[in-house]
Amino acid sequence: MDKKMIDGVPLPVPSVIQGATPLFGQTLVEEPHRLLDDVFSAGINAFDSGLTYADENGSCDERLGKWVTTRGVRDDVTIIGKGCHPGPPDWSASRVLPENVSKDISISCNRMGVDQIDLWLFHRDDERVPVPELVDAVSLEVSKGTICAWGVSNWSFTRLEEAVNYAQENDLTPPSATSPHFSLVDQIDAPWPGVTTITGGNHSDERDWFAQNQMPVLAWSSLASGFLTSSYDPNLSTFSETVRCYGSTENMNRRERAISLAAEKGCGLEQVSVAYILAAPFPTFATCAARTLSEAEKNVEASGIVLTSDEYSWLQGSQ
Repeated sequence: MDKKMIDGVPLPVPSVIQGATPLFGQTLVEEPHRLLDDVFSAGINAFDSGLTYADENGSCDERLGKWVTTRGVRDDVTIIGKGCHPGPPDWSASRVLPENVSKDISISCNRMGVDQIDLWLFHRDDERVPVPELVDAVSLEVSKGTICAWGVSNWSFTRLEEAVNYAQENDLTPPSATSPHFSLVDQIDAPWPGVTTITGGNHSDERDWFAQNQMPVLAWSSLASGFLTSSYDPNLSTFSETVRCYGSTENMNRRERAISLAAEKGCGLEQVSVAYILAAPFPTFATCAARTLSEAEKNVEASGIVLTSDEYSWLQGSQ
């Protein structure tokens, strides 16, 4: 599988990153360590986590960290953590504050049983908080060695650009990556408050900025909450939120084109959808939450599918 360097991150990062959802909450798998063993054996050695990814019995941080330490693979994996996200008791209250950066990184490290997180992201943004204050706080954590690199999730590209410029002008550590929603289909309604997307015609300027600056993009919801899977059925209640966020005629047309191209290439819809993300004109990584060895292997195979420029444009519907 293709791997790319992200500034500051010790290891090359695979094009497919293992998502966090199988490690907490209602989507927790029965045997988390066995799943992580399978994902690792398939060739995926980068794992997404986050401070708020938790349930009453534990957290993604804890389950991932325990696997890393018991297997003795700390030097062989890339750990991606996130913080400064709203949490209990008030999930609507912003926590994007300089003083929460060190606090949240410390909590995640303690839960995981590690001394350092390879890539840490602001999980949300609050545009009322000046960018320099946040850059100062997170750059300090890099200098202390608690994190190797930092980035943002669900920040506008204007705030991201401001962070890059401020860091460079003040000899601080600039953000190394950003994590918005990015997939073949447009997000017609936000799944949660405070998230960002770079899909669709309204975000072409942002994609141009990423291409110009070659900023790595860690795409979340690569398969659009199941819309780009073979099991998608808009008539099932389990997909009601998927329909709300992605159920447009244009998106369905893109899905049908992806199904057609997958048939030509002898692969699945999911694999073409991942290949589309990885064919973008800027460094991209697809976050995919495999739940079985088979799914992990298919995600790895998807990273090897090369789309021509004509195929890429046709999937978008621009030809």
